Amino acid sequence: MTTAADPLVGSTIGSFTITKIIGRGGMGTVYLGEHSVIGSKVAIKVLQERLASDESLVSRFYAEARAVNLIGHENIVNIFDMNVVPPRRYYLVMEYLEGQPLNYLLTEAVKIDVAVPILAQVCDALQAAHQAGIVHRDLKPENIFLIKRKKQDNFVKVLDFGLAKLLDTERTSHTAAGLIVGTPEFMSPEQANSTPVDGRSDVYSLGCIAWLLATGRLPFPQRGLTDLLVAHRNQQPKMPHEVNPAVPRGFSDAIMRAMQKRPDDRFQSAKEFGDALEKSLKVHQATGSRPIAPPPMSPPSGPPSPPHGLPRAAPAAAPQVAGAPAQRFTTRFQAEITQLDGTSYGTLECQDISKGGMFLSSTGPLPPVFSRVKVTIPSAGNLGLLAEVVRHVPPDQARAWNMAPGFGVQFVEVTPGLRESITRLTQGLPVAPRIERPTGTTVMIDAGLLKWRDKMNGDHYVVLGAAPDADVNEVRRCAEESRKELLALRDKALDAGQRAQVDAALAKLQAALEVLGVPGPRARFDANRGNFRGIARCILGGLGPLDLERLRQEHLAQHPTASGAAHVKFLASKGFEANGQLREALDACEDALSFDPLNLQLHQRHAALARRLKDAPR
Repeated sequence: MTTAADPLVGSTIGSFTITKIIGRGGMGTVYLGEHSVIGSKVAIKVLQERLASDESLVSRFYAEARAVNLIGHENIVNIFDMNVVPPRRYYLVMEYLEGQPLNYLLTEAVKIDVAVPILAQVCDALQAAHQAGIVHRDLKPENIFLIKRKKQDNFVKVLDFGLAKLLDTERTSHTAAGLIVGTPEFMSPEQANSTPVDGRSDVYSLGCIAWLLATGRLPFPQRGLTDLLVAHRNQQPKMPHEVNPAVPRGFSDAIMRAMQKRPDDRFQSAKEFGDALEKSLKVHQATGSRPIAPPPMSPPSGPPSPPHGLPRAAPAAAPQVAGAPAQRFTTRFQAEITQLDGTSYGTLECQDISKGGMFLSSTGPLPPVFSRVKVTIPSAGNLGLLAEVVRHVPPDQARAWNMAPGFGVQFVEVTPGLRESITRLTQGLPVAPRIERPTGTTVMIDAGLLKWRDKMNGDHYVVLGAAPDADVNEVRRCAEESRKELLALRDKALDAGQRAQVDAALAKLQAALEVLGVPGPRARFDANRGNFRGIARCILGGLGPLDLERLRQEHLAQHPTASGAAHVKFLASKGFEANGQLREALDACEDALSFDPLNLQLHQRHAALARRLKDAPR
């Protein structure tokens, strides 16, 4: 979307003329404003018009200004004014910062002498906020802005206290039930568990950011919401020095203490964390800038770990570049939910399923967090799964994340047989082939029809029998071969029921062709699967840049954290390339595309890196 398409660009708010869009967030758009007389610049954050009718969201928007004024710290962005343009265009006027967010520094792992001064400034800002009774709740690299002040290059400004709440309010209000949202990649376990938070929650989030700075990777790179929440609750990442041997042990230890699951096991204040970070830097400098007692380990022999917690595909003999992340088809189905005491929560729709858990949409009562439930899936032969509730997503969180309200569950006591069934569910396939026994004069089901019964519940690629990176001609060829096969089945002496099944398969085949045979619909479909290779085929097949960007904005609106995660990987890719590590640069670019698969810049970069790697001397 261009700035010219925005009706506020060129208009006047207060004494300022809006000249362009600076950025967009979950609650509003930030514009550059220039004073009409003296020419001074400010940033103006305007609440999204569709949110302005929600009093609680308006209150949260203005809470940012009140929170910042209460703190009054040099490392926190200043807010000068808050007002409303009738009828409901609420806005904040803030200092305009010329610099860049922290994630733009992540071309590679950041050295300790750069990272610690930045993190220490954030700790100072958080300490002041916590002493004023305010928890930030949404720390992430995009909310840590770096500017040049006098001779200091990386002077920190912490942004976006829009999710902040006073600690006194937290203890007494319904927000303790977890109605305030954060960013899943950096969310503390207590936020993920919908339990009350204090300043130690910010310490955990900053620990995740420090882990990212030290290693150049996200500590929990899982993609699905449920998987991320489970990871924050249960999984312990590797120590940073085990991922990057250049990280001093003291720095690594401080980061891991900040990321402890139990708040009591972390640093008890942001100041303690900052002191530990600065001590690790002093020790590092005193030892001649050498890592302290790194554990014995060999240099990595392969590409970095893939995103989403999935194994990389083995290199293939075909020309396809190795290292593609595993693709995931999100299927939806109905599931019956009951607690172990027999309490029923009815039949709910599964919005997302992975090997570790699922998300179930519900507008009614939710089973308690940490309780165990039985999940029964009628369409899978009444498949029964035992699961533990790990997160509630109430309506206001759902609006912020552009998803349905409901709850996430983590599977427990999964046997190998159940694991295979879950895998088939994630692919949209029947849990087991359905074989009908002939009765009376019913003709024995043809093997070809049985195969189609299995394929019909799969996604469009399964139905067509096409590879995810097939070009348009290959897609159409597969569709034509499948159509001929089905017509041959239909011509056989089948009973009326079997003939109807063939007709249904033909209709499903046609629907799949109408999506995968046309660049625009295929790109939208592939974006939801993270299938960037299919989107590359769409670009080669004639999908223009404007249409691609329109689809991308639509996709990012549904996945608000994807752009930031992709940018981290993009910058890592640039760092690898600068060091001559083309394979690692290509892998990191593919990781970025798995998050932001409609990004034309990333596709162009991927194609260029693939060519360079192919032409490189072996």
